[in-house]
Amino acid sequence: MEPMASPRPRFSGRGGFVKSYMPKEYTNWKKQFLLAWSLYQAEKFEQGQALSVKIIFYIKPPASFSKVKKNHPLLESEVIPVNKKPDIDNLQKSVLDALNGYAWHDDNQISDIYARKLYSLKPRIEIWIEGVENNV
Repeated sequence: MEPMASPRPRFSGRGGFVKSYMPKEYTNWKKQFLLAWSLYQAEKFEQGQALSVKIIFYIKPPASFSKVKKNHPLLESEVIPVNKKPDIDNLQKSVLDALNGYAWHDDNQISDIYARKLYSLKPRIEIWIEGVENNV
């Protein structure tokens, strides 16, 4: 599915109370992401297990970019890095927050992370998760 960056929370206030919430588009994305994740029937890592995570975000190129014929071989080989929005840290946050309680107990278990964003004609997210050996 297409990557989505984590937005900032929104705030509303009535009667002296301030309530924060996430935009509906984002909460719907997280539900779809978790549905797709559940299809893989991946096991949840144990609480306390240090994890290494690698995420590659394949992002749809702008129409002006993808219409240029010379770009098609590069887009098909998925080697063009994205140096525009969305910010990679917000893309990571959306995935890490969505997987809390599903792939791991809490994303504080992640001790090592690698992320990359590339243009692709097939937008998607690829994730690798491995347990890290404790050498203490």
